Amino acid sequence: MTLALNRSELILKLIVEQYLLDGQPVSSKLLADHAQLAVSSATVRNTMMALEQQGLIRSPHTSAGRIPTTAGIRLFIDKMLQLQPLTSMWNNELQRRLTPQLPVSLLCQQAGQLLTNLTGFVAIVSAPKADGRIVRQIDLVRLASDRLLLVVIDEDGDILHRVLHCESAIDSNTLSKVLCLLNAALGGGGQWQDGIERLGSIVRSETGLCQQLLQKVLGQLSLDELQQHQPLIYGQHQLLLAPEYQQNPALQQVMQMLEQPDGLIRLLQTVTQDEQPKLLLGKESGFIELANVSVIVQRYQQQPKRFIALLGPRRMNYARLIPLVEACARQLNLNLNRRQVSP
Repeated sequence: MTLALNRSELILKLIVEQYLLDGQPVSSKLLADHAQLAVSSATVRNTMMALEQQGLIRSPHTSAGRIPTTAGIRLFIDKMLQLQPLTSMWNNELQRRLTPQLPVSLLCQQAGQLLTNLTGFVAIVSAPKADGRIVRQIDLVRLASDRLLLVVIDEDGDILHRVLHCESAIDSNTLSKVLCLLNAALGGGGQWQDGIERLGSIVRSETGLCQQLLQKVLGQLSLDELQQHQPLIYGQHQLLLAPEYQQNPALQQVMQMLEQPDGLIRLLQTVTQDEQPKLLLGKESGFIELANVSVIVQRYQQQPKRFIALLGPRRMNYARLIPLVEACARQLNLNLNRRQVSP
């Protein structure tokens, strides 16, 4: 589809496209030589001056050329950007790596890792588990006289397995008793968090080796519950490789936000109210830490609400990356729906 643009819009489009390509200021001479423009350098300069007065482009201190502002990139994306079809290589990777047989947690992990591997940017996936997680099965398997394997399976098919090392040998009676107490606290399709609270009360009423074992189980269950409710973030180190951020103090602010992402996660939860991809450009996010980055985010499940996002420099190839995030969210949604309807 060919967009009908006036001269001012076309010049802005060319400036943004060139800037996204190489990150360098764009000169009026370069634009005047462009095949799509049949005007003089003076006309280009006058148009660029008008665009600058509108706040759509600006002049860096060290160059006579112009680069787009956040407002200029936003206008380009909203009105002029033409999305590219997903490449067959990327589509094949999504189909191969994101399969419905995977438990939910592993599916989310695969999606985040795949997104950062394909793009070289930071991938963010909302917490794999939502409140109300259900325990389907819990068991203790003897590995040795002083070692047990804790196995917990939730309703999504995710399996927690941890080796418990004990200070002394565990007799069969103690093992049977501990297993009965665990099933009383967590069995019967109860919620994980409620089971942890019941188990905490049981621990306080027991003594000796039985209490020690229950405390070890409680610690593992609590740790897993905490981890499953944290967002998954991949590729933070990729920011260190981006030319825009080398020796740039702004990088430190972004890295700190990714280490403590509660505010960012709340923002992404807020903007993903429908099935359409959303793009946050720099200061549009409301966070000064994100002034020099862009975030593409899309919801892939409504209940519980889950989203996937890609964070990188403002100089992204939006035409390729927005369809990739869309396709990744679509594949996740498809696989989760298949799991729900399967017998």
